[in-house]
Amino acid sequence: MARLFRTRRLLWLYVMVLVLYAALANWWVYFFFNQADWIVAHVRNAGGDLAPAQVDVLREVTSRTAGMFLFESGFLFVLLAGSAFLVLRALRRERLLVQQQRNFLSAITHELRSPVASARLYVESLALGRVEPEKQARYLQHAGEDLQRLSATIDELLEGRQLLERGLAVHPEPLDLADAVRRGVERLAAPHAASGASFAVQAPQPVAALADPVAVDRILDNLLSNGVKYGGSPARVEVGVRAHGRWAELSVRDHGPGLRGLDRARIFDPFVRGGDESVRSRPGVGLGLFIVRELARLHGGEVTAQDDLPGGGACFTVRLPLQGTAHP
Repeated sequence: MARLFRTRRLLWLYVMVLVLYAALANWWVYFFFNQADWIVAHVRNAGGDLAPAQVDVLREVTSRTAGMFLFESGFLFVLLAGSAFLVLRALRRERLLVQQQRNFLSAITHELRSPVASARLYVESLALGRVEPEKQARYLQHAGEDLQRLSATIDELLEGRQLLERGLAVHPEPLDLADAVRRGVERLAAPHAASGASFAVQAPQPVAALADPVAVDRILDNLLSNGVKYGGSPARVEVGVRAHGRWAELSVRDHGPGLRGLDRARIFDPFVRGGDESVRSRPGVGLGLFIVRELARLHGGEVTAQDDLPGGGACFTVRLPLQGTAHP
């Protein structure tokens, strides 16, 4: 952070130098363009005189000199302005990286510490014999759930790293997206049942997509988890599948607070989460939407977010190629 502040101070100094240069360049251009008139005035004040032809030659020479200086100073100013733009862009990128690092450390600290501490408490209680026999099975189940959550977090981090560094390989094949989504929601609804979350699926017609079934399950899993976390309490999540143009569209809508307080340009970046502290306390490291975006891109598709919806909430729409469309 201190380095970021130093960079900002140097940037302001650079901008001041740029402004000073622009002021000096304007002064010299003004001087060169008026030099001929000043020379003529000085000669006449000294008692001399110049013929009209001499005045014309003098003005032509000074005008040519002024034009050359204007071109050179303008070219240098463009270079300086371009370098200032590059410095600004680098500074913005550094600021985003610092924020991303802080988000990562905050999220990963919570996501690793909480299940480890919980599982350790259950295991230590069992090891010390402090648990009644009828509660032992439940303690073991809770410890297993904590370890499963820890394993899922590590897998998500490894997947995010692979996407950032090398990308993943997808293997598109003919797929009925509507049927895959219905089965996926049925499978994924059980883990969220304890929170009271409800899911409604609108997929009345088959939609022949060209997609990787494993990637589709991963996309659906992340979007449903996102809808449950951000969709209020209890969460209501609506899932829809349709064919639109040359795309097979999968939409997941929640009825929570929407995208308020979020930077729309960065919502799909890694380790970006909602700014509300009640949301930050929930599981997740901020990789879900990033993974969705990258998997959609690998199919040649995209994901978009919308929150100006009647009744509030947010809707994420993933577009995947229909069968018969070219895969890039």
